[in-house]
Amino acid sequence: MTMCPDDLRTFLHLLEQADQLARVPAMVDPHLELATIVDRVCKGAGQGRALLFEQVRGTGLRVATNLFGTVERIGWALGTTDLAGMAERFAADLLASGANSAELALARLAQASDWQPVVASQPHWCERDHSTVGLDLLPAITAWPGDGGPYQTLAQVYTRHPDGGALNSGIYRLQRHGPHTATVRCRPGSGAAGHLAAWHRRGLAMPVAVALGGPPVLTWASGVPLPAAVEEAAFCGYLTGQRLAMSNAQTSSLQVPASAEVVIEGAIAPGDTRREGPFGNHTGSYDNELAAPVLRVQSVHAREGALCPWTLVGPPPRENLQLARATACLFLPLVRMAVPTVQGLHMPVEGVFHRAALVTVDPGEDRPLAEVAGLLWETLLLKGSRLLVVGAADHDPHEPAAVFWRVLNRVDWGRDLLVVDGRLAVDARRLPPGPPVGPDPDVLAAVLARWAEYRINAS
Repeated sequence: MTMCPDDLRTFLHLLEQADQLARVPAMVDPHLELATIVDRVCKGAGQGRALLFEQVRGTGLRVATNLFGTVERIGWALGTTDLAGMAERFAADLLASGANSAELALARLAQASDWQPVVASQPHWCERDHSTVGLDLLPAITAWPGDGGPYQTLAQVYTRHPDGGALNSGIYRLQRHGPHTATVRCRPGSGAAGHLAAWHRRGLAMPVAVALGGPPVLTWASGVPLPAAVEEAAFCGYLTGQRLAMSNAQTSSLQVPASAEVVIEGAIAPGDTRREGPFGNHTGSYDNELAAPVLRVQSVHAREGALCPWTLVGPPPRENLQLARATACLFLPLVRMAVPTVQGLHMPVEGVFHRAALVTVDPGEDRPLAEVAGLLWETLLLKGSRLLVVGAADHDPHEPAAVFWRVLNRVDWGRDLLVVDGRLAVDARRLPPGPPVGPDPDVLAAVLARWAEYRINAS
């Protein structure tokens, strides 16, 4: 394991040294132009490099995007060049924890004293006070023509339950409505949504802190499914072997990364909502306008020469798919704690990470589909999967076309499908009758030995 980058600037330097960063010196308009450039790069232009826009109209902040555009770069953010090796260590530690569930095992690892964050007294983000201009400090990035306004899409939103407990960090989109007003879209069932409901049941405004930048590993962790009792910063400490530096917010008891580029603080009062959206989403269509909680901004602070991280959300391919691949690799041990017979797992890009999963199991796994699928749907990684295909041992889940072929030819639609709460599970474990079709091995060996004689091609 190598050292984990402790802030966005260190990560950008690492990317540039590896020729994985392109600087854009030209003035770029944040209204549609910037996103259009990113869209082309996500689709292969510029070799898919991360981008640093050095001049963005209307702001003095530089914009860094497509940071997590490859699984390799995500590994660097986590301080490793071997994600598979990190997953193996994770699996061994989960087993050694002695816990009888994945969530309890994960909590035991993350709650160890060795991995708790340290508190920095002089955080970088306090260098400049921009509270007067508020959110106008930030680039007003509008990605798609039908978007309802500018969005911050890579913001870490920090909240805590009114009774205390674990600090939650989640990646929730923020739509700007003015210099001191934004809406926060936190999906039902998320940590922030649960905290918000608890504060508002008591008639109290919920304190919120929003961080842009900081350790890239914490940005990654803020977007992965973790149990409510596990703090993202502590989990990052365990995973990387480095304790993260956090700092106290100025207007609440919340904490934010000490090396953040920008920190926004405010509160969401009960009943304070306004229309949010439309928003061009990964489904390929726009989310409709809906009422969303309003964050009333009280302060905005930033580092000198602050950077603004941002990600383009929309139809694949996008960097969120690479984040999904890395997360699936690292969280496979958690799935195996729930279903030890799982051999392989793939989440196709068409499912945009959380919507589809192809899973293979041991030949001896003969439990009913309802039981196996139910256990898989209870895992942190797969609980949101709308489509779950459980395949036989001869499947390679990373070859969706081959899985599709097997499903079409093996599945009995009246017997092997399960629909539960709008989710579909497909049982593709049954092998067809009769031996598999293939060439005679002795004849194949003889053909290969004489291949040059046939003069078909050189290979």
